[in-house]
This record gives sequence, C-alpha cells and structure tokens, in this order.
Amino acid sequence: YTAAQRINHERSNRTVEIVVDYSQIWELARRNNIDIREVLERLKDSGVTGILAKEQLIEDLEAQGLIYTKSGAELVSDGSLSPFREKIKKDYTYFITFDPEIHKRLAVNLEAKVGGVEAFADENRGLYYVGSPLTAKILNLEGIGVGFPEEGIKAAQELGLSFIPQIRTWPEMKASSLKVVFEQLEGTPNLSVLAFNDADVPGYPHLLPELKKQVEKLGVPVALIEFFNQKGLKRLALDLDKNAVKLHSISSNEMGDITPSRALDRYVLAASERNVRVVLVRLFQNVGSVNWLDFNSAFIKELRSQLESEGLHSGLAKPFGRFPVSYLMLGVIGLGVAAGGVILFLQVLDKKTSLFLGFCGAVLWGILFFFDINAARKFMALASAVIFPTLAVVSTFEPESESLGSSVLKLLKAVLISLMGALFIVGLLPGAGFMIGLDQFAGVKVSLLVPLILIPLFLILKHDEDNPIKILDKVLNDFVQYKWLFILGILALAGAVMLLRSGNEAGMVSEMEIRLREMLRELLFVRPRTKEFLLGHPLMLLSYYLGYRRKYIPLVVLGSIGQVSLVNTFEHLHTPIIVSVIRTFNGVWIGILVGAVAILGYEFLKKWGKRVLNA
Repeated sequence: YTAAQRINHERSNRTVEIVVDYSQIWELARRNNIDIREVLERLKDSGVTGILAKEQLIEDLEAQGLIYTKSGAELVSDGSLSPFREKIKKDYTYFITFDPEIHKRLAVNLEAKVGGVEAFADENRGLYYVGSPLTAKILNLEGIGVGFPEEGIKAAQELGLSFIPQIRTWPEMKASSLKVVFEQLEGTPNLSVLAFNDADVPGYPHLLPELKKQVEKLGVPVALIEFFNQKGLKRLALDLDKNAVKLHSISSNEMGDITPSRALDRYVLAASERNVRVVLVRLFQNVGSVNWLDFNSAFIKELRSQLESEGLHSGLAKPFGRFPVSYLMLGVIGLGVAAGGVILFLQVLDKKTSLFLGFCGAVLWGILFFFDINAARKFMALASAVIFPTLAVVSTFEPESESLGSSVLKLLKAVLISLMGALFIVGLLPGAGFMIGLDQFAGVKVSLLVPLILIPLFLILKHDEDNPIKILDKVLNDFVQYKWLFILGILALAGAVMLLRSGNEAGMVSEMEIRLREMLRELLFVRPRTKEFLLGHPLMLLSYYLGYRRKYIPLVVLGSIGQVSLVNTFEHLHTPIIVSVIRTFNGVWIGILVGAVAILGYEFLKKWGKRVLNA
C-alpha cells in the first residue's frame, strides 16, 4: 500500500530543468564573437530551460573588462583626480567602472561583506569608484562574491528562461550582511531554485536560522548538489520542510575526458533513476572542426529527447512535497519484520523459543517507536534487510539435489521472500526526505555482510544432525585444507569488492564494465546489477541443483549475494520504485539464463570427465 502511494507520488513529479552555466556561455560567446542572446536563444530552442549564475568575483569583473583596479597610492599620483584627492586613501584598493549598476553592486556587496567601503563618482568623465580596505589579491583568494550579472538576469527574463543564483560563502558573516545579499535577489524574475557554491552554506553553523528566514522570503527550493556534501545544507532543507530539489552536473575537470555519449548517460540516469530534477549541462568546448554552438545545441536536443523517452519533460523543477505517513501502518509493518524473524528462527529453533524471540523483537520495536520513531524505522528497516535474504536462502535449501526446473522454482521463491523484505523497507522509510537524499537507509554495509555470515551458520544448524556445540567443535578442530583456505580467501575478497562497489560513487568499475552497463541499459531500459545476473542468481541456481552439502557452503554464500543485492536495490530510496522493480526483474531472468548455461556446462564437464577416466 505504501509502495503504491510512493509510485503515485513519484509519477506526479516528472519535470526536469535543463540549465547551463552563464559564465561558460559568456566566455564562449565572447571568444567566438557571438552575441550572448543569440547563444541563449539557440540553446533554448534545443531544450535549455534556464541559466545558473554563480556570484561573481572581482576577478570575473576584471576578466570581462567591466572594472579595473588601482591602488590608492596610484590614484593619488594621478593629477586628473585632483577634485577627489581628499577622498582617496593610499592604503585602499579601488575598483573603477563605467557602469553605474556595477558600481552600486560592488559598493553594496563589499560594504556588507568587508565593510569600510568608500564609494564616489566622477560624473564628468562617467567614472565610478569603490574603495576597499582589503587588497584585490585577498578578495580573490577568499572568493568573496559581489553579486550576480545584470546582463544574465535580464537575458533570462527577456527569453523566458529560469534563473538559478549560486551564492558564495564569505568569512566573518553577520545576519545583516546575509540579509543584504538576499535582498538583491528579491523580486528577481523567473527565479526557480537557489544553489550554494561552497563546502559550507552561508551562515553555517550559527546563522542557519537567519539563512532559513531569507530563503523562505524568496519562496524557492534549495538545490542539493549530487556528490557534493555542503555542511548545513541538509539541516537547512529539513528546516524548510524539505523544500529542495536534487541537482546533477559533471565537474569541469571531468569534462576534459568524458565523451558526449557518457555525459548523456550520466545526465539521463541522474534524472530517471535518482530523482534529480535540475540538470546543469556543461558545454563541450574542444569539438574539433565542428562549430561549438552547433555541437552543443545538438547535444542538448538529444538530451531532451532521451529524457522524454524516460517519461520526463523539461520545465521548472519542483520539490516532491509532503508524503503522508500513517503511524498505524508503520507499527503494523514493523511487526511484520518481527514476524519474519520468527519464521527465520523456526528454521533452526523450536516454536516456543522462536515465538519468545519474536515477542522480544516486537517489544523492542514498540519501545523504540515510542521514544524515537525515526531511529525505530531505520532499525527495523535494517533488520528486514538482514532477516529476509537470510530467510530466502535458508528456507528454500534442501539436502536433495534438484532438477533444473525445480531449481528455477526455488530461486523464484527465494526472490519473492527477499522482495518481502524489500517492501518492508519501502514501507518503513517513506517520505520526500528519503526520495531526495536528505535522509537515507542506515547500515548499508551491515545489510550486505551480515546475511552472508548468518546464511552458512543457519544452514549448518538446520541440516547437520549434531547439536550446535558439537558442530562448532568439529568445525574449529577440523584439519583445514589449503583449498578451503583458498576458497575462504576468495569469499573474503568477494565481500570486500561488494562493499567497495556499493553506492553511487563506488570505485573499481572498469571501462569495459561501464560499456556493458550502457549497452544493457539501452537494450533493457533499466540495467540489472552485475553481481545479481552474473554471480548471485546463477550460483544460487547451481547450488539448488547440487543440493545441500557442507562442502558446497562457499558456493551457497556466493550465490546468496544475489538475494542480498536484490534487497539492497530497494535500500536506494532515491531511486523510483518502478525502476528498482524492473532492475530486479531483469537481474532474475538473465541470472536464470546464465545459471542454466552454467548447469548445462557443469553436466557436460562431468560427463566428459567420466569418459576421459573410463578411456
């Protein structure tokens, strides 16, 4: 029921904002002697819906020829400034411009963020001066922003593009200076999302309440930039009642090596599989003999087309909004997890003991639910991620070997049991906060490893006739052959690789595997997880086919990775449920095909070996 609610919630928000970096547009337009509005018009026709502009620095204004810098000492020695000589301070740095709007912006921002500003104008020559007690070098090094480009804001308004300002942080911040910065944005037309530029949001940690108040005045969501953990941002977004959207971009460093097809894949995956609603497109600059504007226009047009093929359409980004959560429903779901624990214990313990342990779990759930409902939900979700893949394997394994058809049916039964655990996780952790990454499943590494430890233990307790003490004593005192040490090492390596590869930023992914992923995604709409269809499901199918033997336990553990990974797929709560379901389905049917081939190969090798020995 909760999963169905979430699916409807996800379907109600399918709008993605495609934006470009204004500073990059300005640079490429000037370098190629093209009017910036012409560039923006072309890109808008291709699918761009808005522009993102960082707060400009002194060095940005200098590079654009909008200001030039002089020391106070230099100005004093300039004879043409005799009427203003008494206003000039030798130890100040002065920024001079012909534009009164730039003059006003510099004066307002430097006064708010630095203080001690001296501003005056030479009306006769049309020159405007802003003096600061800090040197230009210090100002640049500290990255103090001096407002947003008037030309960019005006172009966005005239062309009907949305405008996303990206505010910089500055040292020694005060509530009054924070207010000044935000006042400049009030009334800005087409303002859609507010982004922050630095590792700390402005005012972190002491001025977060003031920052919240200023953001609320603007009435727009804040941007959660993927893979860039900005201190204070999650707290701010939660205080704003989750009024936030996810933003994805490719860093400037990555753009030097990435191919257009890989970039397209990155953007589309972010929007379709991770609930990203703002895509910041970096433009390709070195495109050989092709005109850069034609190349990038075609790229954005293709991006829009691929997003539309995923059921997404371009427009203003909007938050996911409130998701209704029933405390009664949560309570029942938590008891369901405890019931799963009882069924697992019944595999190896008597009914009375199992029910007692289940009762203890239900009481613990009730206590946690009463004192800290959020911690209780996460604890029970983790319990579900451990219990159900363990139950899926232990309850379906028998000593007898199975036919290929029966093995397939047992694997499907195990998958359905694991899916129960996945649905419990979905039911326990609903809400917009989980869907956009403000909150997340706790204990991913635990949920990956603990079932792989419990499964062999429960299988031994279930199928070996000796009592647990004798079994443990025998296992500990058995002579360990080198082959088992070798297999144990492989299992440990497999576990380490699985942990390192878990998550969106996982490493250890080869170029060949990346290409395989892209190909599978093009063929299947949603690519299955490699460790499910190439490792877990095929080996589990082979394990059912062989039947339970203690010597096959390493094979069973490797096969169990498929069930653990299946549940882990649904722990990624930022991924739409439909995508997770399709990913699971693709992993199962392809895994069954691969497993069937492995079984046929095993039978062929066994028969061939007998012939060789008989010969």
